[in-house]
Amino acid sequence: MVQAAGAAFGPSSPGFVILILVMLGVGSWLAEMITGAVGKGQISTMIKTATTIAAILCVVEVAWQLLSKFFEFTAGKL
Repeated sequence: MVQAAGAAFGPSSPGFVILILVMLGVGSWLAEMITGAVGKGQISTMIKTATTIAAILCVVEVAWQLLSKFFEFTAGKL
């Protein structure tokens, strides 16, 4: 069971990226709620923008890894 979880959610696996995206979403939401409640709307917007950029970069990194594996496979290196 531990090995299956490690393979699914370990570093450089698709599940790991899903966990990062979920944590980014929850952390962003919580930070936005707190900063909005204390009247710091501009900081809230900056947090939302930064977490959106971080999420996009995570997805792009995984897509890049997938494409490089695909091209290695089609070239016969795997």
